[in-house]
Amino acid sequence: MEKEEKVLDRLSSDWNEINELVIYGFGRTAIRNIDKLAEDFHISLIIDNDPTIHGKQYGNCRVQTFAEVKDCLAGKKIVIATSSVAYADITKQLQEMGLQENLDFCRLKDFMAEWYWKNRHQVCLSQTFSSVTSRCTFNCRHCNFFAPYFKREGHYDYDETDILSDFEGYFKIVDYVASWSIMGGEPLLNERLPQIIECIYERYGSRIGYIQVISNGSIVPGRELLDTMRKCKVRMRLSDYTHVISYEEKLAEVKRCLEENEIPYDMSIYEQWFDLGTSTCEIPSLCGSAEDTVRHMRLCATGCHQLNDKKFYFCGQGFARTKIGWCSLQEGDCIELDQCTGSVDEKESMLRFCMGFPPKGYISVCKTCYGMGSDNNRIVEVAEQM
Repeated sequence: MEKEEKVLDRLSSDWNEINELVIYGFGRTAIRNIDKLAEDFHISLIIDNDPTIHGKQYGNCRVQTFAEVKDCLAGKKIVIATSSVAYADITKQLQEMGLQENLDFCRLKDFMAEWYWKNRHQVCLSQTFSSVTSRCTFNCRHCNFFAPYFKREGHYDYDETDILSDFEGYFKIVDYVASWSIMGGEPLLNERLPQIIECIYERYGSRIGYIQVISNGSIVPGRELLDTMRKCKVRMRLSDYTHVISYEEKLAEVKRCLEENEIPYDMSIYEQWFDLGTSTCEIPSLCGSAEDTVRHMRLCATGCHQLNDKKFYFCGQGFARTKIGWCSLQEGDCIELDQCTGSVDEKESMLRFCMGFPPKGYISVCKTCYGMGSDNNRIVEVAEQM
């Protein structure tokens, strides 16, 4: 296991002197974070392996293929803004060129954690998610938030008071978050969604770079929500499941509504999902020892940190499995925000936690979750209905 004292000292010292970055990846992760990076660095190149976005522009940068720019990467500092699975593939690609991790390239969330702490004395996170309801319009068997399974245990909804209390503790130890994502279930089922957005934007908008609502596009936003999203500069991310579930007309209506009201939105279409498992039993093949569990967690390392119930969870699965009652929290599994005072030690602990180094090296829920890493071969159909 990596020594704890090196967690915030992994990048080579010349990273502290940079004013220019290459961004590898221009999907959801990059789009949520690139505005913050562009404030503080010159973005000289943007690379992506997806041919459907080649040629897109960000400022003066055109998204280019790896083949187009690989001869220009020597001496550059590359921040990889992708999922953990794609990061492994890109790492192999760059290492075959002779480039080294943490010397020539690194993962986005690790860069933001270490660079801003060392150079700005700030806890700057790439993203945080909040769930506002477990209710959903769909009934997906392999939902990674287990929405259908809450029916037996009882659904939850949060209002603006709940979410505000979460952020009051959160911003005692976090200086800035590049993106905050509001999710469900289906968040538009929560009638307090406009109040939640407005409350957080008015109180903490200067410390949140990008607010988005993640929806499956099956509910047309009402007037109050549309006005609030426009006022608070909120984007929507629509997940398109029409290749599995028949709601093409409703999704088209949602898109028209957003366009007519000048609400920016992005589309996500998934080719596959992971079966994360719904058992409360530990998985011996993945977590036979503490070292196995640490390795399993690092391979997953989703970075989808969750803020709910005055707690900061490493991932949404940790929150959801606990909330539904499939597991109980153990010491070090989350950060208890209502106990935080804003000390330097707490801030460093938050950064280590976000970088995948909780006190015991892993989160207890990892023992019952197959995860989203390369060691999970349980690939399933997207949005299969129960």
